[in-house]
Amino acid sequence: MHELVGTVVGRWYVTLFGLAFVVLSVRHVGWRHTGTYAVIAIVVGVTAENAAVHFGIPYTRYAFDRSLRGDEIFVGDVPLMVSLSYTFMAYFAFAAARLVVAGPYRTRSTMPALEYVIAVMLAVWALWIVDPISRLGAHFFLGNLFRYDGPGFWFGLPLGSQVGFAATSAILVGVLTYLARDEQPAAVARLREHPRRGAVGAYTGQVLFMTVAAFVVARLDGNPAVVKEADVLVGATFVIGVPMMLLTVVHWRALGEQAVARRRA
Repeated sequence: MHELVGTVVGRWYVTLFGLAFVVLSVRHVGWRHTGTYAVIAIVVGVTAENAAVHFGIPYTRYAFDRSLRGDEIFVGDVPLMVSLSYTFMAYFAFAAARLVVAGPYRTRSTMPALEYVIAVMLAVWALWIVDPISRLGAHFFLGNLFRYDGPGFWFGLPLGSQVGFAATSAILVGVLTYLARDEQPAAVARLREHPRRGAVGAYTGQVLFMTVAAFVVARLDGNPAVVKEADVLVGATFVIGVPMMLLTVVHWRALGEQAVARRRA
């Protein structure tokens, strides 16, 4: 019971994002497909994380803090909450990509391949913020979570870890794409009524949640090296996020102009 409470309550942020995933996914693909996907995502997460810990595949070799045992549930040598996060990280990226590619006035586009590629890219981009800040967990409420053997090009994260996560994201987004294969494009009156807007909010929320944590660390920690790294990571959110938003706006404007041209024709 102590370990269950440590996982559900101690990792409350994973629980909250997990609940958001369930609500949004059920509305999107239904209970049966949500359950099917969740099982597959957790199995992929458990397998990939344990394989990386023991064999360095697919994320290169790293290890979780052994002191976490007894405080939360482990599956093999990996905390369960890590594998649970695979469910919502891939789904948020998948659903957000449908809105990004289709624009605010359609539920999805006629370009499923582009939706797929953008979804995988969004998942990797989120990890580029979440994972490095998680490494600073000892300096705030996350606690000391894991360490890579290194070396790493991106705040201690090896290139192999990013390639591996792109691969697992590609698998999970592929599963979601298959489960939602019958979803037909439908008209939407305005952005605030778009069924995928919640996923975009959740995707953005997970990134901003970690960014705010890094911002607080940079303001309060007494170690200059930690302060510098945390501040740079806060900046990285904007370096990645602002161009992404601007490109989305340009894309949506182009879609709007094409729609007007079709109506005039």
